[in-house]
Amino acid sequence: MNKSVFNIFKLITMPVLLFIVFSIISPGFGVHSLPIVISQSMIPMMMALGMYVVMDAGLMDFSIGARAVFAAIAGGMLSQYIGVAGLILGCFLGAMFVSTLMAALYRWLKIPCMVISIGILMVFEVAGSKLVGSSGYLRISAAQSSIASYPFNVIITLAVGVFAYILYYRTRIGNHITAVGNDEKMCKNLGIDADKTKFYAIVLTGVFCTFVALLYICYSGSITAGIEMTSMAMIFEPIMCVILGRHLRKYVECMPLLILVGAFSITIIFNGFIALGFSDAVQNIVLGVFLIVILGSDVITDKFSILKLVKG
Repeated sequence: MNKSVFNIFKLITMPVLLFIVFSIISPGFGVHSLPIVISQSMIPMMMALGMYVVMDAGLMDFSIGARAVFAAIAGGMLSQYIGVAGLILGCFLGAMFVSTLMAALYRWLKIPCMVISIGILMVFEVAGSKLVGSSGYLRISAAQSSIASYPFNVIITLAVGVFAYILYYRTRIGNHITAVGNDEKMCKNLGIDADKTKFYAIVLTGVFCTFVALLYICYSGSITAGIEMTSMAMIFEPIMCVILGRHLRKYVECMPLLILVGAFSITIIFNGFIALGFSDAVQNIVLGVFLIVILGSDVITDKFSILKLVKG
């Protein structure tokens, strides 16, 4: 068997084994839960695909959740006037406007991306809450939400995953983003404009934010505006997906696939512990331990390999 095919098979076994384990130990979890698990893993995967772009450029962004919520609100409001077309157009315009604004502020003010992202998060959480009014809640029709509900959300996410693969590995800007993230000083010596590359990286996250917003509002048919940095909680699961994907990259160089494996595995853990009746606090503890075990096991393996080489 080809080595890369075998490595892909090994990667897929991780979520499969997790699903089997939780199906055995939890009576409320099983094959009937699979559509829910798949559907719930699409939003963090889509968000992780966008976060990887900025993380690959050596930046950190806490605002992608707030940008997605604002874009979803913009789409929901526009859908009241021109239907499905307004929903899609509003999500796109909202996401691209905030992402371009953030990229421009980062490039021209020379403030660290993390600081800019927190400012954007706080401003557009309030802006979103003002748009929806005192109710803090916006609903779209069932017909409108059906365009990105299960199973269409899976199709959309996989299509965006293909786009992400092309962007990461087959485009000039994708290669420049990776190069800048690896060694910015060397890139400048080679004539690559690092600031311009990071600007484009942040703008490109707006494309992914568009689809995050669409999936988010269509998942329940409604959107609730959050304040006091509540949207920041949305980014932790995608960050874990990216970290896990980077860790698994030694097996196969395909980040969209690795992010999918990470998102699916983490969603299985969340739903499995919900089925077992555990609280959110316990779920977060177990998820943190899971991530440490996955990352730590590889470090231990590498150390043993080095010791074997030293001993001859």
